Amino acid sequence: MALNTGGMAAGDTTPKYGESQGPQDGQIRPIPVPATPRDQLSEAERLMLAKREARRKNINGMLAMSSGLATVLFLIIGFVFDGWVWGWIVFLIPGLVRTYLSNSE
Repeated sequence: MALNTGGMAAGDTTPKYGESQGPQDGQIRPIPVPATPRDQLSEAERLMLAKREARRKNINGMLAMSSGLATVLFLIIGFVFDGWVWGWIVFLIPGLVRTYLSNSE
């Protein structure tokens, strides 16, 4: 009958349950950051980034409203023009616009 001591056998480097080589609870590895911070950018590059962020905020606002607008448009098409059969097409528009704008950046 073999005696189990609970330890690792000779040459066994597999950690036991609860042992780890990675970070433990409370230990956080830093997230890598880009090599060029914003303060090292030229004035033209900063201006371009500011314009891009402003455009992105405007686009995100419009895209947030697009689903509700599509619903209202669908109801108008359905009730006014009796277009319930083909009116569902308006629900494709927000997705198409999102795809187009994400690929244009």
